[in-house]
Amino acid sequence: MTSRPRIPPKDFPRPPARKYAGTREDAARWVRDVLRTQILDGAFGGLAAPRPMLPPENELAKEWGVSRNAIREALDLLRAEGLITRVQGAGTFVTGAKLRQRIDRLEGLAESLAGHQLSVQNEVLSARESTATPSVADKLDIPEGSPILFIERLRSVANVPLSLDTTSLRPEAIDALDGANLAEEDVFRLLEDKLGVRLGQAENTVEAVAADKGTARHLGVRVGSPVLLLHRLSYLEDGTPFDLESVRYRGDRLSLVSVNPRVRGSDTETSD
Repeated sequence: MTSRPRIPPKDFPRPPARKYAGTREDAARWVRDVLRTQILDGAFGGLAAPRPMLPPENELAKEWGVSRNAIREALDLLRAEGLITRVQGAGTFVTGAKLRQRIDRLEGLAESLAGHQLSVQNEVLSARESTATPSVADKLDIPEGSPILFIERLRSVANVPLSLDTTSLRPEAIDALDGANLAEEDVFRLLEDKLGVRLGQAENTVEAVAADKGTARHLGVRVGSPVLLLHRLSYLEDGTPFDLESVRYRGDRLSLVSVNPRVRGSDTETSD
């Protein structure tokens, strides 16, 4: 039995062969969602493209089988998200093409964005020895009050602030990373190179939070703006919890992506 060919995300769903039968509001949301996916997939050019532009309204209306009013509503929704800007007499341009960071692979930001051929700029806000609070000690499996290495960095891509990262590391990292070039290297790579260990896996939790005053100032957003907060606890190959991070991302500049296999009942059952 032959498998069906894989359809690239930017080619799905395809435009209808006849006029869209739903309401204008429904059509606008549908077109918004499809165009949004295409924009985020880089179908009209990514961050490195000079002012990528969408097709004219009449072409979009014909392609999707909807009215121009529905297209205008869809574009208004995308503009409200900050993904496009409309310039009178010039056209509609993509302004919010997002970067993607994989969270189903344990890798640093620079490693994750390597395929974009964009460099990551790191501003070290703090790098100091601190003491483990009860919650940090519990996560890192060390006694409360133990010394830890605390790092806070502002990370930017193409000179646009992208994330504010705070990292708490086990005591073994204090001497190992002393003098390390935190402005140029991912912490994951530094740990493996300096300590001679291998990272194994991570537990990720993602939630949406409002930007506090300090976060908003560093990321260049308004206070109260929604940001993506990634809590990540990384383990060594031997199961030792080693790196506890809280990363606040600008949600208008980056998407967190994972590929999750379907686990069927028989795959999780064990025999007696």
